[in-house]
Amino acid sequence: MPRVKKIQTQEEQKTPSISEIWEALQKTKPEKVKLDQVYLDPNNPRLEVSKRELIPDKRLIEPGIQQGCLERLKDFGVKDLVESIRTSGFCTIDRVVLRPLDKDKYIVVEGNRRVAALMTLRDEYYKRGIPVSENILNGILEFEALVYEGDRQDIAWIIQGFRHAPEAIMAWEDFPKAKFFAELEMKGRKATEIARTFSVKPRKRVSELIRSYYGFQQAKDDDDYGDQLIPDKHFSFFNQIIFPTPELRDKWLDWNDAEKRFRNAENLNEFLSWIVQGKITISTDTRDDLPKLLFQPEYRDILERFREKDNIQDSHKEIVRREPKPAPSPDIPGILGNLKRMKNEIDMLPLTPISGLGKTSEEREQRSQILTLLNELVEALKRQIKMLIVE
Repeated sequence: MPRVKKIQTQEEQKTPSISEIWEALQKTKPEKVKLDQVYLDPNNPRLEVSKRELIPDKRLIEPGIQQGCLERLKDFGVKDLVESIRTSGFCTIDRVVLRPLDKDKYIVVEGNRRVAALMTLRDEYYKRGIPVSENILNGILEFEALVYEGDRQDIAWIIQGFRHAPEAIMAWEDFPKAKFFAELEMKGRKATEIARTFSVKPRKRVSELIRSYYGFQQAKDDDDYGDQLIPDKHFSFFNQIIFPTPELRDKWLDWNDAEKRFRNAENLNEFLSWIVQGKITISTDTRDDLPKLLFQPEYRDILERFREKDNIQDSHKEIVRREPKPAPSPDIPGILGNLKRMKNEIDMLPLTPISGLGKTSEEREQRSQILTLLNELVEALKRQIKMLIVE
């Protein structure tokens, strides 16, 4: 009798490479399945225990094995999932991944907890009479999953690597992620579907990465600088500087979405010279300053110096120096103090003695000056009050 292969522990199992994850995920397709066709995977990495042996495929559907797997999964928060699905239904945006086991039978590759929750709800409804709404029950008994069509025996480890390992897809560097999404699109997947399948948020991020991938591939064909472009070093200039900046992407480089390329090759060549020569960096200042230099006439001389010798940091300093400085915040406590002192001064004016002035021409002049200043003060106050009144 052949020796049964021992399952590897988390420490022993090799983390899947990016290329392995790409290959595996591209061999999945969405498919409607019935819950009765789906079986839990007792060999799933989530249930891994050292020294436990793999259960061969031919025994996976045995009732005792399935029941034991279901009981073990209850230690992983299945109860909370059951209540969530009972209340809100089974959401298939983050889809279960299955692999064919036999004719019309599937084993869970990713989503054991969710399938266990569905089975629990089904059994509660049929065996214990616990009510579930008809709409939610229908979503439990039949749902859309991703079915793996490849032949890798370690597909569960690959998918776990995609979802949970440090090399999970959303933790990949931007270039391999963009390449993977672009390849899926070439196979007929829409960007919205890719975003939904791999839980990318915001969803437009997938489209941005795909555009950046094609823009970078075009740049690599540039006669002067293409062979100097390194994905890990230079791809970020496309997905963090060019494509989030409409002035650069559409106006200066003339990106065409249908053709998936920049139409202004001359400007693209100049941009590549800046990144290869280290004249620009990945920063908010770069994204903000380049459109100013390229499109605002008042910065034309700064642009020329930038092209000749300066880097973006030098240009940024000059732009900041020229931009109008914001007005300083008013000293409200000081203003209030001054107004209170002015009011006190006016309240304490010796009006009775002043009103008696007029015996001599000098006194009459002084009285007239005081009246003039008080009237001017009244008019000034009216103007200030009018400006402060909020309609």
